[in-house]
Amino acid sequence: MSGTERGYLDVDGTAVKIPYTRVEGRQAGPHLLVTGGVHGGEYPGIEAAIRFASMLDPRTLRGGVTIIHMANPPAFYGKSQYVVPLDGKNLNREFPGSARGTVSQRMAYAVFQLARHADAWVDLHGGDIHEALVPFVIYSPLGNPAVAERSRSMAHAYGISVLVESASLEGGSYATASLNGIAAILAESGQMGQLDEAAVQRHLDGLFRVLHLLGMLDHPGLSEIPPDSHRVYTRNLWVHAPVGGLHYPAVRVGDEVRKGQIGARIQNEWGEVVAEMAAPSDGRVLFQATSLAITPGDPLFAVVAP
Repeated sequence: MSGTERGYLDVDGTAVKIPYTRVEGRQAGPHLLVTGGVHGGEYPGIEAAIRFASMLDPRTLRGGVTIIHMANPPAFYGKSQYVVPLDGKNLNREFPGSARGTVSQRMAYAVFQLARHADAWVDLHGGDIHEALVPFVIYSPLGNPAVAERSRSMAHAYGISVLVESASLEGGSYATASLNGIAAILAESGQMGQLDEAAVQRHLDGLFRVLHLLGMLDHPGLSEIPPDSHRVYTRNLWVHAPVGGLHYPAVRVGDEVRKGQIGARIQNEWGEVVAEMAAPSDGRVLFQATSLAITPGDPLFAVVAP
């Protein structure tokens, strides 16, 4: 039956309730899952999910869309970067989750049960509280070749020029989905925990482009994407802090760097340099931590290369 349903997804064994909207079109078609707020401080994805749910019209939609407005309420309301404050785990490293695990694992399990009934999944991200980045879309080449190709097509259709084809990120949404036969992309638009209107609009445009690609909606009214406008990277190399201290970036997001070039320095409380981290490859700086305070193991920057 066509129409719009709103409610909360209960996470068994916890007090967590995840807000969602489900829109069923009048005509048959694929099912798309959209998730916002897997990381609680990534506000453009959350805002885009909320607006997208209100913009869908069952009368013109083919198939169905389930939108999770905020997949990680504990992190959102706790203003927590990266992790779920109830157990210290990164939700985007816990898929497909566990029905009997920690809070994060149970949340991941609840969300992934919806993904198992979807034909495609778009996971909306937006640069966490201390995270600057270049907008990009990431997808996995793993799993069934037909699924990988559909994921690749979704990434190209989204309208962001920087694409990352990644065969890693164990427990991540898009990688786990691909291995389970679900075409998926993770789209990053926004940075540093800011609710930026341009970043929100970039997500909304991308979502409607995906609906059009999947045959769920006709003519979204968006411009064509030139076929040669994308730059695809196949290596995504992260650099983490070996020690804690005060973090001073030596490069900026979007910079082209050479292997061995210093990308960040860590100083102690007396201003002495205790560690220098070099770029692991020639490439482009895709992500960068912006926090002065750094603890051991924190991600500092990432370099992507063809």
